[in-house]
Amino acid sequence: MTAIDPIPFSDTTMLPTLRGLRSPSSARWSARMLGLAFFTAPFILVFVPWQQTVRAPGQVVAFAPIERKQVVTALVGGQIRKWHVVEGSKVKMGDPIADIDDNDADLAERLESQREFMYSRRKAAEEEVSEQDQGVKAQEKAADAAVKAAKANRDAAASMVSVNEEAAKNADFAYGFENKRFEMFEKLFKDKTFGGLESELSRDEAKMRADRAQTDTHRAAAEVKRAKASLITGESLVLQADAAGINSVATARRDWRRAEQNLFSVERDLQEMDSRIERFKARFVISPVDGVVFRISANSGAGGQLVKEGDELAVIVPDSSDRVVELYVDGVDAPLIAAHMDRTGVGPHVRLQFEGWPAVQFAGWPSVATGTFGGRVRQLDPTDDGFGRFRILVEPESQYDEDEWPEGIYLRQGNRAVGWVFLNRVTLGFELWRKFNGFPPVIAPEAPKKSGKEEVGKPPKIKL
Repeated sequence: MTAIDPIPFSDTTMLPTLRGLRSPSSARWSARMLGLAFFTAPFILVFVPWQQTVRAPGQVVAFAPIERKQVVTALVGGQIRKWHVVEGSKVKMGDPIADIDDNDADLAERLESQREFMYSRRKAAEEEVSEQDQGVKAQEKAADAAVKAAKANRDAAASMVSVNEEAAKNADFAYGFENKRFEMFEKLFKDKTFGGLESELSRDEAKMRADRAQTDTHRAAAEVKRAKASLITGESLVLQADAAGINSVATARRDWRRAEQNLFSVERDLQEMDSRIERFKARFVISPVDGVVFRISANSGAGGQLVKEGDELAVIVPDSSDRVVELYVDGVDAPLIAAHMDRTGVGPHVRLQFEGWPAVQFAGWPSVATGTFGGRVRQLDPTDDGFGRFRILVEPESQYDEDEWPEGIYLRQGNRAVGWVFLNRVTLGFELWRKFNGFPPVIAPEAPKKSGKEEVGKPPKIKL
């Protein structure tokens, strides 16, 4: 057998049915273009700009702690007599929340009576302190006068010593003179040469006067000793007066201090009484801030519920004038945000999506996002929340007309949100390479330098 050569297919040799099943030329051309686009698109997308973002969940809160949820507690124990609010009530600062009655119905009158008694005790203690103070001053004056009198007597005794010493000197001189006079008379009376110029009577008179002068000398010496003894007595009296004055003043001051301590004790008891009365007045629970009653924790049962001091009564959500969004970012991304804030001086921009507001956010192209709101990082916590996450606070920032946040009546505290923190602009190829390798976003670029000449710091010199 001879082999039969196959008949080649062509437009002329192809059967009509096969010709009808062939793809049209336009479809083949479109397929080639799509294939070309599929293979060339990745190379083109490598150079497409991309915005690096960090996605983080969070919620709406008030920036000031005083504007966050506040718990109203019972400052005193007792029975709830009346509730002035219900859940959802709008309250102002100072508006009544609840009234608590003490278990003792006559406690208010007894506290007032005790305070009046404490006031009378304080008045008596003040008068005692004043009297003791006057007594101290009087004792000080008396002690000073006694010391002065003793010193005056001592000075007089010292003067008498000087006078008696002068008198003793005069007596000694008189005794010497009279004694010489007697010797002369004695010589003239016994001398026979001159035949007794002086009589015996004159001699005896001179003898008597000499003896009297000698006696005056002894008396003057005794007076000197007596004056010196009086001086010593005066010195001791000065010391005694000084010691007695110090003792009396110390006793008066001790009594004054006791009276003052008694006054302090009464003041302390009075302050404690005032504190008890103020705490008793705290049975009227009032709102600490303007806001809305979020939850009433205590129930008003039959006859009123009994509560203890410190029990939670209600929770109030204050009216917030400074709302922020707290977002929690991973510990890998937190240093990048900190670096951005450190280098640029401001926090990075953030796009926010609030729960209940439909939005579409393209991570790499924020310009085509819709329904999101603008913000800027205001604060980054210095430590984590215990789970490796760091909290950032985002405040409103309007870059577009639609960036203004909803009003507080619609966007309340606790509304959940999702934020995209903007970092750098890079190419899509770099971002894909970073994602594939698991690298974090790069840190923010340095802040642009100001125009004009600026001094550039020289590198430090290192001495070898």
